[in-house]
Amino acid sequence: MPRIHVVTDSGSDLPDSIRSQYNIHLVPLSIQFGEEIYLDTVELSAEQFYQRLGESSALPSTCQPSPADFVKCYEQISEPGDHIISVHLSSRLSGTYQSAVLASTMVENRNIHIIDTKSASIGIGMVAMAISEAVQNGASVEDALALGERVMEDLQVYFVVDTLEYLRRNGRIGAASAMVGSLLNIKPVLTLANGIVTPFDKVRGKARALKRIYDLLGDYVQTHQGRKIRIGLVHSNCADEALQFADKIKSEFAIEDFTIGLIGPTIGVHVGPGTIALLWHPI
Repeated sequence: MPRIHVVTDSGSDLPDSIRSQYNIHLVPLSIQFGEEIYLDTVELSAEQFYQRLGESSALPSTCQPSPADFVKCYEQISEPGDHIISVHLSSRLSGTYQSAVLASTMVENRNIHIIDTKSASIGIGMVAMAISEAVQNGASVEDALALGERVMEDLQVYFVVDTLEYLRRNGRIGAASAMVGSLLNIKPVLTLANGIVTPFDKVRGKARALKRIYDLLGDYVQTHQGRKIRIGLVHSNCADEALQFADKIKSEFAIEDFTIGLIGPTIGVHVGPGTIALLWHPI
């Protein structure tokens, strides 16, 4: 009986416990500080990354896995005839998806399905979780893929960064927007539209930005009464603030499925410390 395996990349920001629970395999991106290169999660933890980020004068960068990295993973985890569903970072933010696609043409006797989630961080992870959950419950590969598509269509993504400088330096927003935001203490509520970082709303101050995201969740819950909602909340090295935000959400809404995690190096390079993201979709 052919088996179905689920793979993701280190941009998915899934806690180790969740990846283990759902049997999700990981192919890491690389993080480079000057001349030193580390495999995300494998050789550099999120905690180590933020400590290094605070100490380093050099801006780190990321490098996508090679097709050979994916080939190695695909062949190690599967047998001939098996299905592999590989769930990845937006193709408009990274070449990781393209590496996986190329790798899929290099592996024989496997049925490999590559998904461009058009998302990042726990957004990728939530698609992988839904697919893995379906597989564990006996879903066919077609049904698991269809569920992944539904999650991607329904996924709501909102986040706020402490500073726009990291997004600017990595070419995710323009220099003028970053400068104006910095001068006026504008904290844009950001989202991902068609796989790229896009301003959703502009408010002054981080507290108001988080309140705006909280209100967006409230509106969604109100209009989807009776539907169970899965929430992912991730932060970049601001645990107290994130947990306070999570407690506020839990005290107001009856959310049964709530994953809280740390934004890892792959995404942390681009958003910097102090970022909080809230994502959700109906189950």
